[in-house]
Amino acid sequence: MLEYIYNHSPIWFQNLMVSVKGKQFIKQRYTKAYYEELEVLRNADDKFALQQERLNDFYNYVRNNSQYFKEVLPEFDKEFTVEDLKKIPIMDKETIRKNIDTMVTRKEKLIPMQTGGSTGKSLEYYTHPIDMSRKIAYLDYFKEQHGVYKGMRRVSVGGKILIPNNQKKKVFWRFNKPLNQLMISAYHADGENLKYYVEKLNKFKPETLDGYTTVLHRIAQYINSNEIRLRFKPIAIFPTAEALTDEMKSDIERAFNCPVRNQYASSEGAPFITENTHGELEINPETGVFELEHIKDNIYELVVTGFYTTTTPLIRYKIGDSIELSEPLDVNYNQKDIKIKRIIGRNNDFLNSNERGIVTNVNMSTAVRAAGTKIIQSQFIQNKLNEIIVNLVVEEETNRKDLEKVLTEQLKIRFGNTTKFKYYYFDEIPKTAGGKTRFTINNIEK
Repeated sequence: MLEYIYNHSPIWFQNLMVSVKGKQFIKQRYTKAYYEELEVLRNADDKFALQQERLNDFYNYVRNNSQYFKEVLPEFDKEFTVEDLKKIPIMDKETIRKNIDTMVTRKEKLIPMQTGGSTGKSLEYYTHPIDMSRKIAYLDYFKEQHGVYKGMRRVSVGGKILIPNNQKKKVFWRFNKPLNQLMISAYHADGENLKYYVEKLNKFKPETLDGYTTVLHRIAQYINSNEIRLRFKPIAIFPTAEALTDEMKSDIERAFNCPVRNQYASSEGAPFITENTHGELEINPETGVFELEHIKDNIYELVVTGFYTTTTPLIRYKIGDSIELSEPLDVNYNQKDIKIKRIIGRNNDFLNSNERGIVTNVNMSTAVRAAGTKIIQSQFIQNKLNEIIVNLVVEEETNRKDLEKVLTEQLKIRFGNTTKFKYYYFDEIPKTAGGKTRFTINNIEK
């Protein structure tokens, strides 16, 4: 009902609804736990000592409060250390999917969350105002290191659908007044529309920008190619959710004349990797533990334990992302030895729309998320511009007709009305010769 009211309301009323939601977010996120966490982070002299203290507390809390982990985790009569993690089995998304009911540590104030994920698997899990507040506190602490503070004029681009499909006006943003945040649409930032985005940015004069890497890059490319001189200079820009290449970073910095600072985490709650003021990527041990499984050369797959996941705990979680190190690790490495050269993330293929341009993996994963948890796996294949093949693995009792209707609505927002969608169902999505399941496959000649 709220979605219907929003979609059929004038833009000024949509701004009001966004601001009301912003008020709710403030109450939910900026709690006592937020301010306590911010104070701890600001005063931590030894981050690795804090990591050890938090790991021990996290382990004991999870074992004492989760039915699932009480059976899985061994009991220790001494302080639990990073080395002790090796005695625990590795978990993945399927572990969460199958055991979520007995895995959670809390019964009250649970906040249901969903992620489509870049692998295309739908996952539902739970967080809590305490976990959410502490995670937001870390993000704000990270931004403080670069001179950006809560309440500054901010432009954000994410997966939320802000613009009704039938809107004619070239107004591709909504204003969240309580957070002083201009939220811009990720689904319309292409082609001729980009000039309206840039005009709005020049009027709003943001002190910082954050959100989808590819959208920020697309706007930057438009500014650079048209030799536009902006009437503002942000303090820093923080791309999220998608891989940031050196080329993208250079283009964005050139366009906005300010530093671009990379960051990595996950919606499920993986610990943070962030870029410092010297442009170096580093793990943030106060947010969790990083274990690295060697793939080849200096490339390693991440296995993470996240301290901001006390509700749906991530302990030795194989998240499916990889990083490249500056130098190989010894077998008996410690956390201080991890020197990161590049965040690889997952496959970053793009699909194409003849109406909307590039459609990224993140855009596709939010469509999967919106369609609900009945989708176990999904894959999108494009062999020609106006047609997408949608391969699905769904729960047995799923009403496929209803699911296709919802998913098609979501996909039309991203591709426009001229693209057709063909649905096929599998017991398991076919894997590549290397044993991987690709989320998006673009077979259009580039």
